[in-house]
Amino acid sequence: MIYIGFTHFWTPIIFGTLSYFSNSIFIYVVLLNTRANIGAYKYMLVCFGLFDITYSTVDMLVAMGSHSEGNTFCVFVTHGPFSNYLDLGFFAPCVRCMFFSLSYGVLELHFIYRYVALCYPKRLSHFGDPKWILIMISAVFGQGLLWFFSVYFLMWPDSETRSYLVIPFRRDYNADVHKIPLLASTYWGASTQLILRTSTAIIIVTLISCFTICFCIWIGWTIQSKLKVADMSKTTKRMHRNLLKALAIQTFIPFAISYIPCVVAWSVPIIHVDTKSLNNYTSIIAVAAFPFIDPLAIMVFLPEYRKLFTKIFLPFLYNSSTVYPESTVRESSGRG
Repeated sequence: MIYIGFTHFWTPIIFGTLSYFSNSIFIYVVLLNTRANIGAYKYMLVCFGLFDITYSTVDMLVAMGSHSEGNTFCVFVTHGPFSNYLDLGFFAPCVRCMFFSLSYGVLELHFIYRYVALCYPKRLSHFGDPKWILIMISAVFGQGLLWFFSVYFLMWPDSETRSYLVIPFRRDYNADVHKIPLLASTYWGASTQLILRTSTAIIIVTLISCFTICFCIWIGWTIQSKLKVADMSKTTKRMHRNLLKALAIQTFIPFAISYIPCVVAWSVPIIHVDTKSLNNYTSIIAVAAFPFIDPLAIMVFLPEYRKLFTKIFLPFLYNSSTVYPESTVRESSGRG
């Protein structure tokens, strides 16, 4: 077991617990208030909440640390059920990293749904078709598995990798790096084979991240452009804009608190910058916060959900006379 500090130890647990609450409330609000005629979207939102709960569970079970120093970046298991087993401990952070990629896939599905709802509403039935559901699930898991296999087959630590981390781990964590399950990438000053193998993994996961961000920005821009010229009622336009705002926030959250800190952590050795154990108070904590904050975007930006949430959980702030836009979750692209 490696004890890094109070903040590193407890923050993921606190955020995980908060994630259970925020996503459970989110699922309850969705099931209670979403209109019956859009069952596919309702159950997509429910799956979104369940995924975030699973994400938090994995994050708490696989307690991870991160270190960037010299020519090497690594993530390692600090404590918990996998910390004392090198083989199983190596597999666990690979799964944990896979969930990072799965969260991208879930986000992409949300954007695709909004795009279809606005531009091709007659095709919304595909989201309730078992064949298309299987295709969408396969696509999301395919992206996650690509990330998993990249780190599993390319970032495994050999004796050379561990040799670069002996002194940092002994100095900062009072630990023997040869007994710690970890993933690592070495960028310079090492054997060509090691550099090529581990750097390839970093390139792949970086490309996946960049693709997701660019894809969501492109879909969002397309939706916004369509709304400017679409022939629909003000109510329907308001609905789509509210949903687009929620998606924009859902994109910004992982980009700001997950993607950027993680990219910085795995990139700084390339430019000979040592963040050392600082990663444990930036990227590790930021990633843990993501599933707690994520569902709040929808509840804040969709008036019907915000109204119900306030009425049930914050009744002292609820104003029954407030007029909320009609049907923020009703699917329509024509005049309402």
